[in-house]
Amino acid sequence: MPNRLVAGNGGRLGIAALVAILLLGAGLRLGEAWSGRAPVFDAAAYAAIAKNLEEGDGFTVGAAATQPSTDYSPGLPLFVAGIYKVTGGVHERLARIVLALIGALAPLFAYLLARRLSPRHGITAGLIAALVVAIYPATLEYTGMLMTEPLAATLLIGGILGIVWAADRDSLRRWIVPGLTLGALALVRPEYLAIGLLLALIVFLRQRLHMPWRRAVGAAAIVALGIVLVVAPWTARNAFALHRFVSVSTGGGQVLFAGTYLPSDGNPEKVGAAVVAEHPLIFAPNAAENLRLEQILARLAEATYPGMEPDQALSKMGREQLKDDIEHHTGEYIGFVAAKIGRIWSHGPRAIMRTPVWEALHWVLLGLGLLGLGLLAYLRRWEALLIGAVFLAVTLVSALLVASPRRVLVLIPLLAACAGMAAVWLTAAIRRRGDQSVL
Repeated sequence: MPNRLVAGNGGRLGIAALVAILLLGAGLRLGEAWSGRAPVFDAAAYAAIAKNLEEGDGFTVGAAATQPSTDYSPGLPLFVAGIYKVTGGVHERLARIVLALIGALAPLFAYLLARRLSPRHGITAGLIAALVVAIYPATLEYTGMLMTEPLAATLLIGGILGIVWAADRDSLRRWIVPGLTLGALALVRPEYLAIGLLLALIVFLRQRLHMPWRRAVGAAAIVALGIVLVVAPWTARNAFALHRFVSVSTGGGQVLFAGTYLPSDGNPEKVGAAVVAEHPLIFAPNAAENLRLEQILARLAEATYPGMEPDQALSKMGREQLKDDIEHHTGEYIGFVAAKIGRIWSHGPRAIMRTPVWEALHWVLLGLGLLGLGLLAYLRRWEALLIGAVFLAVTLVSALLVASPRRVLVLIPLLAACAGMAAVWLTAAIRRRGDQSVL
């Protein structure tokens, strides 16, 4: 078995390169987790919720919260609180280390997927993909605080790998693995609940081409069941705690309103100041400097629909706003959406991704990743539909709601796998052309 493992991964040299990359990725992540970073607002909120859960105060940010605790996805704080429970106290550094080790699986998963996508030069493609994921700076920086993106990135590519693995064998039991993984992902990033169910549909379409429809339905149903099994307990908890149906988290109204607010030019960081300027009767002139966005929008919702729960009011306002954007400001709205899509894909989150070297890496990764996806589609590989559906769904979510580059950060391992495939194809194509020119 060890000899087969070595031979199947490029011999001793290939294994050595892979191990070196995986150790590099793990080391960088563990270094960030050990040292820690000043938490951004969401990271501080996740840390506070996990701490309060461990101390018996429930799922709450605390008395100083500027928005409802239910706006935060539960997966990360519940997992961290579980670590606290096992270790007998609030040990955030230890929690970061555990999350870093989980995040260190992402380069390995990117290697395995890229190798699968590139049958001829799979080892090289996999090593390229693994290296990119191992060193991508924004992911590393978020590993130094309690943020959802590194965990979600590992779960997403793990779920995709699980689907590919299950599709290789005629065994319905295998489909529970990607189902449970995608369910965990939905608790960490709520938008992936719908995306996970979309992937279940794609599983049905793919399996229907190779087997009777009943087994195809069975495979898709097991994936969907796995998602439901993970998410349903939290949905039931929300029904009792909030007295209404909330699948994972609230806050949808806020991101819908902010994501359709034309004066922001597609930049969510401009929404608060623009709202304050547009409603001088509600806000003092300098309110945007003293209030967070969620506080500004909650106050606007209360003034617009008194007595209605703020998120429900913002949801109603967002739908009205979207309708008005499309009907009366069509051209402006098209440009607005284009700006939002450009915002999420053009650069990674965190200031380090604006430096020339890392910005160039991001653009090369994006270009090669899209080329790789195009090659998969040209070759009629079903993985193109699987990966492309995720990319398209995340793009559409960002086009409709708040456009944050953090959404794309979750896709980096998938993008790297496609980029690895494209890099080896492009290299081989250049060599062939060079050989022909010599002849």
